[in-house]
This record gives sequence, structure tokens and C-alpha cells, in this order.
Amino acid sequence: MDLRRYDEDKAFALMDGAATVARIVRTAGPEKLRSTKLGDRSALDVIGHLTDIAEVFAERARRALEEDTPALQAVRGGAPAEERDPMELSRRLLQAHQRIVALMQRPGAADRPAIHSDWGRVNAGHIAAYQAEHTDEHVRDLAAAFPPVD
Repeated sequence: MDLRRYDEDKAFALMDGAATVARIVRTAGPEKLRSTKLGDRSALDVIGHLTDIAEVFAERARRALEEDTPALQAVRGGAPAEERDPMELSRRLLQAHQRIVALMQRPGAADRPAIHSDWGRVNAGHIAAYQAEHTDEHVRDLAAAFPPVD
């Protein structure tokens, strides 16, 4: 497996993604988020998924920095977000992305190793970069469904 590289662009992608989700949540409202479909999921489900995964990846990055080569388990599914508060999801997403960016600013952070149950040997930089790319994929779909209003 080719490890992804964490850099300044990935940090900006994490923060931009959280900002875009915050804009969408503030302007669209819960009902529109529940009723707008992105594939087989509602926009709210996508935001819930993105938030849940961001928290998992923030914890993985923390563990890679603070533990000696931690074992990380693959994420399997998640609960639908339909009954969750979109504003709270947006706040949690921002907090998780802020944690990742702050952790990755530590000297040598990107090179700290971990063992993933599916990916094998990875490092904190790969974990953070993966989350940035994952965020970008979902945020592109969300932004297309909820473009900014001039």
C-alpha cells in the first residue's frame, strides 16, 4: 500500500471541509438535509458519517503519536444520522479536524507508526491525509447539492 502524505494542503482541506459543512448546515436546515439524497443516503447521513469517521481518525492520529505502534481496527458501518442535530454534527466535525491538524503540527508527527487491521503498517501522516481526502470526496458532493447563495 502506498502511504498518503500529509502536508499543508491536507491541513487546509480538513479545515475547508469543516467550514463548508458548517455553511451547508447553517443555510440548508435540518429538513432539507434529511430530504436531499446523495446516492442512497441523505445529506444529513453523509454529514453524520463524515463526523463519526473524523472522530475515529482524530483518535487514531492521537494514538499514533502517543502510543508505541498502536493496533488500529477498521471501521465497520455506522449509525444513520437522521435523528441527530446537524449543528452538533458540524461542531464535532470541526473539533475532530482541529485535533488532527494540531496533532500533526508536532515535530515528527507524520512519521509516527501504527498498524491498521486492513492497511497494515501506516503512519500518522497517512491517517491524517486519508481523512482529508475522505472529507474532500464527501464535501464535493455536499457542496454540489448545496451551492453557496450569492
